[in-house]
Amino acid sequence: MEYSELNTTPFFKGLSVLWVPFLATPVHVARRMLALAGARPGELVVDLGCGDGRILLIAAEEYGCRCIGVEIDEKLAELARKRVEERGLSKSIEIFTGDLMNFDVSQADIVTVYLTPAILGKLSLKLKKELKKGARVVSHDYPIPEWRCIFKENIRTRGYHVHRIYLYRK
Repeated sequence: MEYSELNTTPFFKGLSVLWVPFLATPVHVARRMLALAGARPGELVVDLGCGDGRILLIAAEEYGCRCIGVEIDEKLAELARKRVEERGLSKSIEIFTGDLMNFDVSQADIVTVYLTPAILGKLSLKLKKELKKGARVVSHDYPIPEWRCIFKENIRTRGYHVHRIYLYRK
């Protein structure tokens, strides 16, 4: 699959102004996100905008979590499903194709996101309404508006980019 086929995805059907680029969370950042969230065996991790599924793969393989990914781009969702099947994790990970704003997150113990500030602004109220008490939310690079961050960590990589991880608890 060509990168150009995956690099941008219309996020909300009917709204051409909100586009989310496909930019995968580096594996070492994904591992740190799950560690900061305190992922434990049996917990449900929901990755909203799961892309190729890498956070879910780590959560299932390294932490023993049950996982759900939600991805609006059918090509990315199919890529994630293929990776899950290749690793023999079909009993632990399920990938749904659809708009994350229509997905019920009420059973999630941990929600992971790597979304734009505009999308996080729309998602903020949904998470407050639906998440159960004690659920953790981990955001890569951007804070969630109107949420109080309980921990923030910067991870330096080669070059100039600094990855920021924001941890929240409902």
